[in-house]
Amino acid sequence: VLHAVAEFVVCDDQSLAVADKVTFRNCLVAMRPSSTKLDLPSTHDVMTYVHNSFIDFFSKLKSDIQVHFFFQIIF
Repeated sequence: VLHAVAEFVVCDDQSLAVADKVTFRNCLVAMRPSSTKLDLPSTHDVMTYVHNSFIDFFSKLKSDIQVHFFFQIIF
């Protein structure tokens, strides 16, 4: 659920605050009726997930660039 909410916020240019809106949380529960309050991500959860995903992406990108640069020097 966290990944889907984060993707919705980022890709649809939504405010992070949407995760704490009652109407949005009700929509999530309607899609998965067995959800508990702990299953629903908060604004802080979404912000942390997006931040960590960003850091992971750039760490991998940096590593890929260094490997590519290294192979260009060798060959």
